[in-house]
Amino acid sequence: MNEQIKIRKATKEDWERIYHLYNSLSDEDLYLRFFHLYRITEEDAKKIASNEDHVTFLAEVDGKVVGEASLHKDGEFSLVVDRNYRTLGIGTLLVKTLIEEARKSGLSTIKFYTLPENTPMIKIGRKLGFKLRFYEDEVYGEMKLTEKELNVNIATSSAP
Repeated sequence: MNEQIKIRKATKEDWERIYHLYNSLSDEDLYLRFFHLYRITEEDAKKIASNEDHVTFLAEVDGKVVGEASLHKDGEFSLVVDRNYRTLGIGTLLVKTLIEEARKSGLSTIKFYTLPENTPMIKIGRKLGFKLRFYEDEVYGEMKLTEKELNVNIATSSAP
């Protein structure tokens, strides 16, 4: 696949594309994203696209939304990538974009929670230098956004 990956901020008009992305995910993907099986509604997709209490970025390949990442005001983020576009570095690019957005917003920490079986998210966390804590039923990843640490993390973790 030699498609160009484009990362951009979501707009309210993107809700249908976000809805389509989430509806293309398998039950397992949704379980890993929400910690239980949940299919989003049109209202959920509109909320994701709204950027009201968070900021959402989309990954597009040939105009198709293949990834979504949202950063909340408390520094917590979520990420989803279409199964057919994984291992191309899209998740990593989205998380790097969120790290930069968090820094611009003045956040001191960016963090995520995932399930122990979500190895792609754990790999992204390790690659980008998140401190990971493993518990029986979840994994917590955290990155302090001091200027020095941020520069080291971004410089040492280039996407493919």
